[in-house]
Amino acid sequence: MQPVQKSSLLFLLAVGLLAGACKKDEQNVDPTDDNEAITTATLSLTNTASATDVVTGTIENLNTSATFTNATLNLKANTTYNGSITLLDKTKTPTVDATEEIREKTNEHLFVYMYMPTGTTTSTMSVTLTDRDTNPAPGPYPVGLTTRMQTGATAGSGSMHVVLRHQPNSKDGTATPGSSDLDTSFPVVIK
Repeated sequence: MQPVQKSSLLFLLAVGLLAGACKKDEQNVDPTDDNEAITTATLSLTNTASATDVVTGTIENLNTSATFTNATLNLKANTTYNGSITLLDKTKTPTVDATEEIREKTNEHLFVYMYMPTGTTTSTMSVTLTDRDTNPAPGPYPVGLTTRMQTGATAGSGSMHVVLRHQPNSKDGTATPGSSDLDTSFPVVIK
């Protein structure tokens, strides 16, 4: 083989190998949208009849060994509260406000709140999500960063179970699709 033909053949072989390698690199892989890292959850409830009557519960060390020291929500019976939840990731320096990230991605998140009375108590509490995302029809769907909570007339105790569903490309207004970023309960006393 002549030197010119040999170098041309090597050049064509190299181009063929590179072209084959490029095709493999060009395969699109669906990006993963990792769950939010949350270490601290604070639920704040403001009595709609008295703006100075604010009840706050905070749970620390979520996803490790949760600390419930200041988590109990002491509420009044037959009262309406405007609620908001704040979530932090204290594993990062400085601390990351996960609430902001959820606010930026409301189309991918849904909070689920459920009051569960303890034992035979008949106390009740209803929760309405008051904020909405920007998903197109049949949306928009609720989010749950803000809420309205109404306690029943009967005193009692229980817990407010709070779950944050992470639903990229699958949010439909229900808790079913996705995975959980947060799953915790705040102790509740209704007086």
